[in-house]
Amino acid sequence: MRLLLAVAEPLVLTDGTLSASEVRDLVAAAWEESSGARVDACVLDPGADGFLRALADLATEEVVTVARDTRGRDVPATFRLGPSAPGGARTAYVEAAALRATTSSAEDPTASACPDRGDLGARTSYGVGQVVAQAARLASRVVVATGGLGAYDAGAGLVAALAGRDDGPLTRGGAALGEVGPADAAQVLVAREHLAGTELVGAVDSDLPLLGLHGTNGALADADPALAVLTQELERAHGHWAHEVSRALAQASAGAAPRSLLAGPTAPAARAAAGAAQAVRETSRALTTLPGAGAGGGLGFGLATLGARLLPGTAVVADVVGLDSRIVAADLAVVVVDSLDASAVHEGALPEVARRAAALGLPVVVLAREVLAGRREQAAAGISGAYELGRDEPSARARVGRVARTWSGRAPSA
Repeated sequence: MRLLLAVAEPLVLTDGTLSASEVRDLVAAAWEESSGARVDACVLDPGADGFLRALADLATEEVVTVARDTRGRDVPATFRLGPSAPGGARTAYVEAAALRATTSSAEDPTASACPDRGDLGARTSYGVGQVVAQAARLASRVVVATGGLGAYDAGAGLVAALAGRDDGPLTRGGAALGEVGPADAAQVLVAREHLAGTELVGAVDSDLPLLGLHGTNGALADADPALAVLTQELERAHGHWAHEVSRALAQASAGAAPRSLLAGPTAPAARAAAGAAQAVRETSRALTTLPGAGAGGGLGFGLATLGARLLPGTAVVADVVGLDSRIVAADLAVVVVDSLDASAVHEGALPEVARRAAALGLPVVVLAREVLAGRREQAAAGISGAYELGRDEPSARARVGRVARTWSGRAPSA
């Protein structure tokens, strides 16, 4: 039997948390020992703090630079470079979460090292732009994982850094975006010029739009009702920023487009103004409602304004690790998640593997610390079987062995 093992996330066990790579090694070893199968194992973990680790075996070259964290302090930042393609083209991988600032115990003895939301409206994505600029000098394609940044500035800091602006409202966080004017929005055009010739991809961790009840600020308010006033302020500021950016992009597009022969040079000014306003509304709607525009506190929106394609992070990692070809070569796919619940069934690595496996009729088995999804929900998701691993590492190892023997048809050894 040839087994494809895809680990989606770490396991939180009573005797310690196993990283995704440790889970991969544990399950692969136990499965091979119990069944004699050939195991092809990979990690699909594009979430916050996991994107670069998931690609470590394929994008082996690390580049260390210095960039601002979300609170404006210079910190070391790492991105990865993939191998050279025929012709010398390379892809760089950037993880926004690496620039997320935390409150250390030295700053606040009563706090652990955890994200500080006290200045959430002032957090900036400027450092992400700095790293992207460095990556674009070394690669023709730059992939940015948006998850875990913790800056709700709708990508304004990213734009400022790529445009070479070191001050102004674009660098002061989401709450300052209500102050932006046409000159600030025009920095999007400058940043696009600086990235000319670079393919930009946003590996988004959610399909949130930027604005509205179901946008990034609505999700933040739902997660923490104490931030309701701030999220309303951010919603207004983001809306203003989006309008100004859309106007700059629409005007640039109109200036580059050929003049309509039907309108002619004597078209009434009112008609021209109405057409320009409509173009701004259409541009704004297209950008703010784009699935993933609200990812990373609106970092997806900032990337989209620069011409980036927004793709699900799991799909990006799956393509990089060659998941399709690995599925073709397998007789069975096993996906490991911490908890098999509604979220795991519908989002992330599991549905990505299940969708690709279903096209070839490959059965998918799930191993999880706990199984909460019912059989009907599992069947609808393309899952052939789901098994709980237990609460600690010895139990998990033993359960993997039993499941491996079940699916290989091998009887337990005496």
